[in-house]
Amino acid sequence: MAIGRDRDNQLSITDQLLSRRHCTVEAVSGGFVIRDLGSANGTYVNGTAVRERALEHGDRIRVGNSVLLFVDAEPANASVATEIDALTQPIEIGAKPQAARVPLDCSAPAATPSSLQCKGLVGETPAMRAVYECIRKVARADCTVLICGETGTGKELAARAIHDTSSRSRGSFVAINCAALTETLLESELFGHEKGAFTGAVALKKGKLELADGGTLFLDEIGDLAPGLQAKVLRAIQHHEFERVGGTRTIRVDVRVIAATNVDLQAAVAAGRFRQDLWYRLNVVNVTMPTLRARREDIPSLAGHFAKKYGRTRAAEISAAAMQALTEYDWPGNVRELENAIERAIVLGRSNRIECDDLPQAVRDAAAAPLHQPAALYHRNVVETKRRMILEAIDRTGGNHSAAARLLGINPTYLHRLLRNLHLRDAVGRQ
Repeated sequence: MAIGRDRDNQLSITDQLLSRRHCTVEAVSGGFVIRDLGSANGTYVNGTAVRERALEHGDRIRVGNSVLLFVDAEPANASVATEIDALTQPIEIGAKPQAARVPLDCSAPAATPSSLQCKGLVGETPAMRAVYECIRKVARADCTVLICGETGTGKELAARAIHDTSSRSRGSFVAINCAALTETLLESELFGHEKGAFTGAVALKKGKLELADGGTLFLDEIGDLAPGLQAKVLRAIQHHEFERVGGTRTIRVDVRVIAATNVDLQAAVAAGRFRQDLWYRLNVVNVTMPTLRARREDIPSLAGHFAKKYGRTRAAEISAAAMQALTEYDWPGNVRELENAIERAIVLGRSNRIECDDLPQAVRDAAAAPLHQPAALYHRNVVETKRRMILEAIDRTGGNHSAAARLLGINPTYLHRLLRNLHLRDAVGRQ
């Protein structure tokens, strides 16, 4: 069976990231084999790029932006119809029911809210499925949320997803960057000011807190909030009331606060730079966004998403060599850096096909380095395999670490040591 964009394929898929003839699935002695036909964007089985590979029951095949599920319908796998039914059931996200399909992974829970991809969050790895599940649960409540993660991991997108899937979705989502303004300007922006409160205050101005009444206030980079404002923000969050700068009238608001930070707030509390009571008030529910290097299997999906977003007239194709380079780079700037790299490649590229030469020099260098550093490549692959197996085991056992250790065949104490050494505690701590 040929798979591709052209109509003469046995399986024709309208997906601009597919090649005209992308790959084939062929019957061989003892089973089936998938073969890539030199496609522009590659063929992936369970997140790994393949040229030719035997298929097994439950394998996920990604071609372009499309995911196919390979099932063995022999009598020994009579439960396959039940699996398919579970995988294609619509689910509801918060207050906005949507007929969304979960990621095609037979080992994943059937209720994974992958429709959050339409909110800008893209990915199907266990780390991202854990984020989706946490967002789904948090959206039902009205508590304060603290989103942690490195710069560029999508903290504001997660905050918007919480707002959009909550009962406050009809209200405003108001964002403010606590690191972008001086203390005086930030106070005025947050709380507003009365006419004549200071030089230049020629009219009354409502602050972000008032503008977010009935909705959500997103405090980005909360770790950089000036000490003089931390007490005022604490009172506003705790009592839902404040006064404008230069005013005496107490204003009450109904606002949900979501904060984000890329610094260790606990360390900031220990160092005396951040109020402990504000930390406790913010950290009711903690959502940690995984780094891109911790979810490399999502890179093809993200790259295709951005190629479609920035393509001039249609989604730009990504060559197999370019995709390989993208997956090998460590992305210190995370998803934001990847997005910038794809946009740059489309703007400066000579055609509608992204080649390796169109990518930033740092990405090309990382792709070339492993050829001369086999030991480093081996070590990195071992570490990434360990991380993936641990996250999948914890995901399959619903966050039960003891059960996950049994599934992996290791001692629970050793599992906790691995979680610490592989920097996975934040990724699984909320499960």
